[in-house]
Amino acid sequence: MKWNTIIYVLIFSGLGLFSYSLIVNYTDFSPQMAEVFYSKGALIFTIIAFNLLGYSTLRISEWVNRQYVLNAFRKWKIVMVYLTVIFLFLLLNYSLFVTGKLLANIEPIFYFSHSGWHLLIVVWMAELVIIGLLLSNRTLQANQVLQQEAAKLQIENTQAKYIALQSQLNPHFLFNSLNTLIAEIKYNSDNAVRFTQHLSYVYRYVLQCQDKNLVPLNEELDFMHSYLFLHKVRLGNCINCDCNISTDCMERQIPPLTLQLLVENVIKHNSIAPSKPMKINICIENDYLAVSNPISPKKKADAFSGIGLNNLSNRCRLMTDKDIIIQKEESIFTVKIPIIV
Repeated sequence: MKWNTIIYVLIFSGLGLFSYSLIVNYTDFSPQMAEVFYSKGALIFTIIAFNLLGYSTLRISEWVNRQYVLNAFRKWKIVMVYLTVIFLFLLLNYSLFVTGKLLANIEPIFYFSHSGWHLLIVVWMAELVIIGLLLSNRTLQANQVLQQEAAKLQIENTQAKYIALQSQLNPHFLFNSLNTLIAEIKYNSDNAVRFTQHLSYVYRYVLQCQDKNLVPLNEELDFMHSYLFLHKVRLGNCINCDCNISTDCMERQIPPLTLQLLVENVIKHNSIAPSKPMKINICIENDYLAVSNPISPKKKADAFSGIGLNNLSNRCRLMTDKDIIIQKEESIFTVKIPIIV
């Protein structure tokens, strides 16, 4: 910030010196005007005036840019903003000319000759061209940032979907699922049919999410119930989910496969057995989807890499400008995911 200020001061002062030299060397003044312009005070005033005009141009262009974002769909407000800017620059120039005449003790202070008005209009038009160029440059920069964020989001989503697909199609997961299915066919054929249906739904949902950035919460919950069912059958019906979400929130959206990642972390890092059942709680807290579970670490805990949560955090920041919230208390672990209303 400090270096930017110094650079701007140097640029505006250089423009002031250049303009002063042009006025002094290529303009015929009357003796009274020449005495005023060929003084150190006139030089200093010109430099200060150009710095004031420069900073005013920057600030007004920033203000116009913000107003454009806020009122992009209200054309009449945009027109009013531009008309206000045009008037403000004209008023600013007039004030600077009056101040210059006042400092130089030139009478009358508020009256300008034809050449004076001509100079005022020329400076005013030049400023409008400059602010137009600044706004165009800011628009191009904003578009470039949006394109970079979109590209980054695409990379993040591709990585997340690949990781999730890899996890679901992991030979170890598939091996466990098939072994469970074989046991169910032998001892509980009716449940084997349900197991096969849920297993098919899990794989189908993962494949369908490949081209989606966001999915409705109800779809994620349906997928999570199927995913949990597979683990319930394998672990002995010792993992349950308490979902306390009202129906009017079901259309809110989150990144796909979010709940799969969180449930997988619960199963991976906690000891779960009929003697140690696990209960996952899901609710909405202030536009966040909160997923919490009791902490019951395994004796030989798997190393926690945090790759999945970091990836989810990056996706949430890009799509909602909010980060996930991770809370680890003495006995409860909670992850809060921003949801899009």
